[in-house]
Parts: sequence; C-alpha cells; structure tokens
Amino acid sequence: MSKSKIVVITSTSRHGRSGRKIADWYIAEAKKTKVEAEFELLDIAELDLPLFNEPMSPMMGQYSELQNKIAKVIGGADGFVFITAEYNHSIPGSLKNFMDYINAEWHHKAAAFVGYGSTGGIRAIEHLIAILAELRVASVATGSDHIHINAPWVAFDENGIPKKEHLHGNIENQLKELVWWTNALKAARS
Repeated sequence: MSKSKIVVITSTSRHGRSGRKIADWYIAEAKKTKVEAEFELLDIAELDLPLFNEPMSPMMGQYSELQNKIAKVIGGADGFVFITAEYNHSIPGSLKNFMDYINAEWHHKAAAFVGYGSTGGIRAIEHLIAILAELRVASVATGSDHIHINAPWVAFDENGIPKKEHLHGNIENQLKELVWWTNALKAARS
C-alpha cells in the first residue's frame, strides 16, 4: 500500500496568527518520526476565501472553480491533521467556512488534532470532532492523543519551537494512530 497522504490544515487567517508557525513546526516534527506518510500543508489563509455563498449546496456536488480547487486537495488526501485555534470556546469561523465549501471529498477519511489557546484548544477540538462526524470523517485520536499548546502567545522559543511546559502530547504516537486509520479507510474506499 502506498504511503498515506496527510494534509495538515491551518484554522486561522488573521494577521499575527500562531497557526502557521505551529503547522510548520508540526510538519517538521512529523517528518522526523518513523511514521510512513507524506505531509502537505494547506494554509487556509492563502486561499483568501470569501464567506461561503455558492449558488448550490456542496452536497449537490456541482462545484464552482474555487470549490473544485479545494476539492482536489481534500479529495487527494487520505487523512488530516487540523491545527486549530480556540475562539470563544469553539473553532475559528475561517475554518468552519473552509470546511463548508465541499462535501463528498471529506468522506471516509481520518483526522487528528493539534489545538492551541488558553486551554490548548480542547473545546475547539471537541466542536471540530462533531463537525467532522457530519462530514463522515473519523476522528481517530482520543484526548490523550491530541496535541495541545497552551498560551501560544508565550509558548514558542526564538526558533519557533514550543517550550516543553506549554506542549502536551506526542506527535509520533498521534501519527501512528492516524496512519493506521488512514490505511484502513483507504483499503475500505478501494
């Protein structure tokens, strides 16, 4: 079986955000593990998405050019790692808006989570799991497999690495679980 393709998705689009720094760090750390997977970054800020206002529901599968662009990336993935901030006890609106653009391309894939915020993004991850369930994405990691970064505004050293006292979780363990599920679901989709 070919290596699983994991798309690492940022959640925020505002200036001065921490999400891109966390995503870059995560991918660098993931590549150091023994996990057999390919990693691709999808930074939703670079998409500069307007508020979802397409004429057809994504469930109809009649996509605009912009939707087709998103569908190509998500459809080509076997699994996802969501790098999510916590805004008002939930996910950022920019992430929800992004997820609403397509539908079927999410189905029967797996996801893991990196949360950040004052409580490590715990509540955002909980809400994201519920949204992904509706999109038929298996949330494979239990709470102990999530990665949490507390207080990201002070969590990083000068090299962009989270300080140990702000970081909770193990990337290699998380990815082993995610890749097991991506392989199982990839076989089932075949």
